[in-house]
Amino acid sequence: MKFEKPLKGLKVLDLTRVVVGPFCTMQLGDMGAEIIKVESPGKGDDLRSTPPFINGESTYFFLLNRNKKSITINLKHPRGKEILWKLIEDADVFIENFRPGVIGRLGFDYENVSRANPGIIYCSISGYGQENHQGAYDPIVQGESGVTSVTGEPDGVPMKVGVPIGDLVSSLYAIQGIVYAYMMRSRTGRGQYMEISLLDSLVSLLSLPASVYLEKGENPERKGNAHPTFNPYTLFETRDGFINIAVANDTLWHKLCDAMGWENLKSDTRFATIEARFKNRHEVNAMVREEFKKKPTSVWKELLTRYEVPNGVVKTLKDIFTDETLQKRGMIGSMNHPKLGLFQYIGNPVKMSGVTIDYLPPPLLGAHNDEILTGLGYTRNDIEELKKEKAI
Repeated sequence: MKFEKPLKGLKVLDLTRVVVGPFCTMQLGDMGAEIIKVESPGKGDDLRSTPPFINGESTYFFLLNRNKKSITINLKHPRGKEILWKLIEDADVFIENFRPGVIGRLGFDYENVSRANPGIIYCSISGYGQENHQGAYDPIVQGESGVTSVTGEPDGVPMKVGVPIGDLVSSLYAIQGIVYAYMMRSRTGRGQYMEISLLDSLVSLLSLPASVYLEKGENPERKGNAHPTFNPYTLFETRDGFINIAVANDTLWHKLCDAMGWENLKSDTRFATIEARFKNRHEVNAMVREEFKKKPTSVWKELLTRYEVPNGVVKTLKDIFTDETLQKRGMIGSMNHPKLGLFQYIGNPVKMSGVTIDYLPPPLLGAHNDEILTGLGYTRNDIEELKKEKAI
């Protein structure tokens, strides 16, 4: 049985840009919400001008802005403000990620917006919270949150995560909060204000290294690809590539020994328990490392899988975008874009038995101006006047 998308009927005013807000609203749009992306005339979302480009369009922008409508509004112009107020009257969600203080100076802080629409769910996303007006970028907040300090090789420098994890996790928390608030509104009829910060979001992920700190009162050392407790549980180089294994208990250690032909090591007191393998982790990893370099990745993949040892090949982006399993699961697909032509996208990971997700290409700047303004009651002459006055 097929159902309507879970967020059908939810109208979202998206005053966000770059990554953290657009990733959030894209996911809401996937699930049926109407996303009206409010952009500045002539420029739009900063990500539109961020390389790499295909036919003049940013591929990064493309991957974060499907299933949205774009309207260009000059929020410093009185008639531009008038348009946004009309949109606010009928909106369910208002989401912004301006630097703290900016949205208030424009006149659209929560106090004013909720006065116009008491049922609105207002979400502000920032780097450090609304009290801190400092601009924030993901790698900087990764460092400030402690995440960078526990990432990297033991004898190397601290490293950031390879994707903007602070932006992305904050986006997911924002979705979570919006859905919470939406459920509460269904009972109370009232909207509410919520805020998400990249700093808070990243600190919330520190459970594993924090467990080490709380035990000893000392900063945990970086482990590179290794696990702080389990061994062997890391990435190893093969003859022609790399593979990860995860031996997280004694049963899996026995299976690894079977796969490697190390029957005598199963009962060896140096390696028989998790604690013993941790104490002798360098010796354990050295043995595995030496063996893995003798055979190609495909051989190890088949052998470890046969013996039920958790493992995984380290894949490239080319591997991902050509992966048949991911394509069948809808995680990699293609859509037509008016300027890019046929273009691959990364799908939504949420699978629901009664819901089919449709993927519409990200909008060109201001592509829905006429549609949205006409829906608000503006005539063709009104729209032309707004253009001449540079309100849109």
